[in-house]
Amino acid sequence: MNTAALVLAAGQGSRFGGAKQLAQWRGKPLVQHSIDLANSVAPGRVYVVLGAYRDAVVEAVTGAQAVHNPDWQRGLSSSIARGVAALPPDTGRVLLILADQVGLTAESLSRLLLGVEGSKSICCARYQGVNGIPAVFHRCWFPTLMNLDGDRGARELLRSDWAPVNAIDMPEAGIDIDTREDMNRLAGDR
Repeated sequence: MNTAALVLAAGQGSRFGGAKQLAQWRGKPLVQHSIDLANSVAPGRVYVVLGAYRDAVVEAVTGAQAVHNPDWQRGLSSSIARGVAALPPDTGRVLLILADQVGLTAESLSRLLLGVEGSKSICCARYQGVNGIPAVFHRCWFPTLMNLDGDRGARELLRSDWAPVNAIDMPEAGIDIDTREDMNRLAGDR
């Protein structure tokens, strides 16, 4: 089954104080870190959804097709919808990744891809007591993803009791960068 990856990187980074996507992490832009990680499990089928700072970010990254979200201020859901709409028709499932989840590894993402059970299931990470992104969605969920609204992304779907969700314990998915202080602290831990 053809897997595509969507790196969600359209936000303004208000808590960070600017273009978080371009902040340097291990010698490259933070968003490039996530693109490289996505390419480890979906080589050549990585898309990055951009909004705020689009022109600067697109110049700084390689290895992904850029998808512009002109409605990025409407929240994460609009980025998911734009990204899913841009996927090639032969895409059988999509892996959603946030651009600031620096704790993820190729092994983490591979576990999610292996955790998809059945043709209509969803597999997501479970961290800090809740289900969340990264997550893998079978194509039957694409219409639902394209109709999401607000800044909660796919949260309600991942935490519902009606969708066939397989949650995998993945504490590393909770390691993300929201502020410059997070970045400095995490850089010192590595």
